Order: sequence, then C-alpha cells, then structure tokens
Amino acid sequence: MKLSVIIPCYNSTHVLVELVEKTIEELKKLPLDSWEFILVNDFSPHPDTIVLLRGLAATYPFVKVVDLAKNFGQANAQMAALHYATGDLILNMDDDMQTHPKNIPILFNKLMEGYDLVLGSYRQKRHSFFRRLLTKMGDKFDELCLERPKGMAFTSFWITKKFVRDELIHYQYPFSYMEGLFLRTVRNIANVEIEHFERKEGHSGYNLKKLVKLWSNFTNFTVMPLRIAGILGGVSALLGFCYAVVTVIRKIMHPGMMAGYASLLCVMLLFFGITLICIGALGEYVGRTFLCVNKSPQYVVRQTYNVDEKPKEEL
Repeated sequence: MKLSVIIPCYNSTHVLVELVEKTIEELKKLPLDSWEFILVNDFSPHPDTIVLLRGLAATYPFVKVVDLAKNFGQANAQMAALHYATGDLILNMDDDMQTHPKNIPILFNKLMEGYDLVLGSYRQKRHSFFRRLLTKMGDKFDELCLERPKGMAFTSFWITKKFVRDELIHYQYPFSYMEGLFLRTVRNIANVEIEHFERKEGHSGYNLKKLVKLWSNFTNFTVMPLRIAGILGGVSALLGFCYAVVTVIRKIMHPGMMAGYASLLCVMLLFFGITLICIGALGEYVGRTFLCVNKSPQYVVRQTYNVDEKPKEEL
C-alpha cells in the first residue's frame, strides 16, 4: 500500500524540513509499503521557498515538487498535487505544523475501518476569533446549500482513497472547493478528533477578502442561492402588495391621512436592496459560467522536480 502526502506550500521555509522529517517518522509506524510527498509551491513571494523545496527533492527521491506559475490559492494547489499523486491513499496536510504529523496514525486507522474519507476535527481551533466566526457561518450555510451532514467538520487535514482522487481530478474549472468536491463524490465520511497546534511560522494568509472568495466557490456546486433569491423576490412582491392594500384601505377610512414618506422610503430601500442582492447572486453565477466556458486555468505548472512522468489524465 502506497500513501501520497500532498502539502500546498506558501512562505513556510523554516518549518518544511521539520514537517517532512516528522511525517516520515509517523509513516514508518504504519503498515505501508511506500510513500511519496507532493509539495506544491503556490508562488511563494520568498524565493527561499522553492530553493528549499528543490533541496528536499534532491535529498529524498520520493519527494515531488510542483512549482506553480502564480498564486492560485490553497484549494487549486491541492488539485495540482492530486494530479501528481500515485498512491492508494492520499493525505493532505498544511505546511505550518498546525496539522501535526503525530495525528496521521489517528486518521489512517479511522480510514481503515472502512470509510472513504476521514477528516480531522479539532478539539480547539487555534485560529483567530474572527476566522472561527466566519467558518461557523460558512458551515451553517453549507449544511443548507450542499447538504453537508449536520455536525460534520471539514478541515484541511484529511485522508482519502485513490478512487476519490481519481474522481476529483476530473474537475477542471478554476473555482476549486474541496468540501463541495468531496460531498458530490462520497458520503461514507467520518470525523476523528485531533489536536490543532499553534502555527510554527508566520501567520495565516486568509484575510476577510480571501475567506469570502474561498467561501463563494460553493456556487459551483449548488443552485440554492438562486432559489433563495427567487423566494426572497416572491416574498418581497407579496409584502409590497399587502402594504399597498393596507395603504389604500387606510386612505379610504381616513381621507385626511398624511402620506408616509419615511415608511415609503424604508420599504423602497428594503425591496431595492433585496433586488440588488438577487441580481448580484445571478451575476456571480453568470460570471463564473463565463470564466469556466473561457477555460480559465485551475493552475499552471511552471516547473516540476523529481517528476518523471506526466499526470495520468495527460497521457
């Protein structure tokens, strides 16, 4: 049995060597015949990152390095790694040691119970309050729109089987969203509780803009927002009709009643706001459809190291 470890890398120079070495120590404890690492440099601004990755590839023959031509984001970097993974099992980790290698046997043993996908569930997240809040809001929305099982935690520390990988790489569009891809592929999913460690280096690259951009990728996997927009439009029209009827009745009963400009303005702002939200949701879908039809790249590989063959789908 062969295990592929995929790690998107971004400005993690001081921790990568330790991460690879500690991961190898844990892999030796498992009933594996062999393993490989696919380290993807997601266009790190610091040139030392690719230098270090090339050094790891020169030191370990089982370390593959994929250097991307620009920053495509964590999810697309994972997709790039999946294209070069050849293992029977695939394990994804972060490059900051928050998903610590010592938890690998826990995920592996859970997968061996017969699951198709196992994700780490953190006892206590070491993220900022703001990020935890946004993640919680996104979780609730995904339960509604993506039919995510209630209480199921989706994190960046996961292990899955080869057939899942083989299905995921069929997705060729630029808006990768691992949760959506997993949920449309398998349902035999399990969580296992693990410890979330403090970052060994730097700080998270996910600011508000990037979090919203990542979260919005769910639109590639559901039309629920359009249905919600339609419902909001119907409710708004009904409320507007009821308000008009009430206004007419009040005017008949009280001819001297003054016009309610303030209330009229509030109603107009409410309805126009809902209209613009619906138009925005529709525009998001149309824009993403255009980019997909236009074949915007999911990722572009600048160079590879220790990779002797092309990805399977290119052969």
